[in-house]
Amino acid sequence: MMKRNRTNDSGLTGGEHSMEDSATIKRESNRTRGGTWGALAMGLLLTVFLVGCDGLLDVDLPGAVEEEDLQGADMADILARGAQGDFECMFRNYVWITGLWADEFYSASVLRSHNVFGSRDRGVEQFGNATCASVDPPPLWQGLQTARFQAEDVVRRVQNFDQTPANADFLMGQSYAYGAYATQLLGEAFCEVTFDEGPAQSRADAFQRAEDQFTQAINLLQGVGGPEAARAQELTMMAYVGRARARLHLGDDAGVLSDAAQVDSDFVFYSTHSSSDTRRWNRVANRNNETGNISVHPKFRDLEVDGVPDPRVPVVWDGGASGPDGITDMWVQQKYPTTDSDIPMATGREALLMVAEVQGGQEAVDIINQLRATHDLPEYEGGTDAEIMEQVYEERQRELFLQGTHMGDKLRFDREWESGSNQKGEPFGPDTCLRIPEAERLNNPNLT
Repeated sequence: MMKRNRTNDSGLTGGEHSMEDSATIKRESNRTRGGTWGALAMGLLLTVFLVGCDGLLDVDLPGAVEEEDLQGADMADILARGAQGDFECMFRNYVWITGLWADEFYSASVLRSHNVFGSRDRGVEQFGNATCASVDPPPLWQGLQTARFQAEDVVRRVQNFDQTPANADFLMGQSYAYGAYATQLLGEAFCEVTFDEGPAQSRADAFQRAEDQFTQAINLLQGVGGPEAARAQELTMMAYVGRARARLHLGDDAGVLSDAAQVDSDFVFYSTHSSSDTRRWNRVANRNNETGNISVHPKFRDLEVDGVPDPRVPVVWDGGASGPDGITDMWVQQKYPTTDSDIPMATGREALLMVAEVQGGQEAVDIINQLRATHDLPEYEGGTDAEIMEQVYEERQRELFLQGTHMGDKLRFDREWESGSNQKGEPFGPDTCLRIPEAERLNNPNLT
């Protein structure tokens, strides 16, 4: 039975969850690296961020850790794990917030912050200073920038330590990979970006920056041996998926095919989550399954393939219940059953779909059917080039449901966005991508 507290819109519903997704060796390795250590490192990293985040929102808070305490090589591993923790804290939010903006979810909340995202209202520009632990307002810009900055800062520190850590290549490669993903997501969600108090840059600039950092990650990680070799291989394939995605946005078809070919079809790299601490909760499960502040959008309800229910989009009706707003019917995703559930962030299936998008034609049809076969779904028979590409887009929506790709896909494929009014009678705003928040514009002298 689903547990939901519709009277507490803070999102801090409490409760224990013992149910986890079926584990794989890859997932458990990732969880070990990013779990408890990432949370413990946050206290140390807070001071680093407040010292170094001039390009974000300047804050002055007391801290017990001095800057010089973080300079020793023995701190490098903790700093790198903390940067991973920052990314994962951000990523679980990115999935539900961009899903709310780009019609994977409806807002079922009474909270204004959720409703302005749900209607693409220009008021979202007021929410740029929300940290990743927040749910009201939903955090996006600062969480992405924090994750990016912290990862890049680990690289800078490791490069400048008086004594180079023995595993410097591994730590820098991992940090480049996570930082590149944060940069990539900034480019996919926002109309333009800025880095470290710099001027406004285009989405393409963000993708190019991400591509360069993924390349750095791959180059550093490929030579890692010893006890970190297996983890380095996972991160390398994660970086190949990420770089292929950056190149897809940049129109580098040859680069997409080259990178995708490096990734095993069954590869899955997870953003790890836990019910042990609110920073590590899977927020999709929290906001949808527990608090009912968001409901799965009608586009993703009761999906079938030629009359066969599609298991890639597991969504159920909650028996006529409504969200806190008393208006929105509750449809609940089952992909992430609890706040312990990990979220795939880079997969071999995504890599195959990128190949399908680039190649089109019969190769795309074959890939679609290869992926469908693992779910015992009917085969796709193909069609014209335009029809095949339309099906590739549809397969991406289903295969990558609630994995943080949907908003970038809608913009790249130039899809039609909802207009008129939503289920609450609120008018949709004109924006498709998100604008740089007001707080960033006020704190960045290079923005006008």
